[in-house]
Amino acid sequence: MNISGILVTFFVLALFTVAWFVLSFFFQEHINNPDGKATVTGNCGDTMEIAFKLENGKVVRAHGWTDGCSISKQCVDAAATLILDKTVSELEKITMIDIMEPIGELPDTHLHCAQLAEVTLQRAVQDYKNKKSGRSEE
Repeated sequence: MNISGILVTFFVLALFTVAWFVLSFFFQEHINNPDGKATVTGNCGDTMEIAFKLENGKVVRAHGWTDGCSISKQCVDAAATLILDKTVSELEKITMIDIMEPIGELPDTHLHCAQLAEVTLQRAVQDYKNKKSGRSEE
């Protein structure tokens, strides 16, 4: 393969990657007026957002988003899926180990992604509790 073939291949792959990120961002369901929501930026620079809506005391809709790497995306998606059909007290018990379970073993260099998903989820739970008690988080 010559240099022009390599450049064309690289360009096509880059185009598909950019298109995937754009489409996943714009077509991902967002929740209007969530019961609990948090956006947290980790030490690594990745930002995660988790929001949820409750009905009859259980999570019926959940949204997870990140601007981070693919492992961050897997972790926030796993957290958003994991919280469905759970009560607030069950949400409080979810840890990074629970979030990692559906993903599988993570490299040591990316364990912080699961930890960031846990922190974001717990802050979303705290946001819900603050709203319910009439306090706002400063």
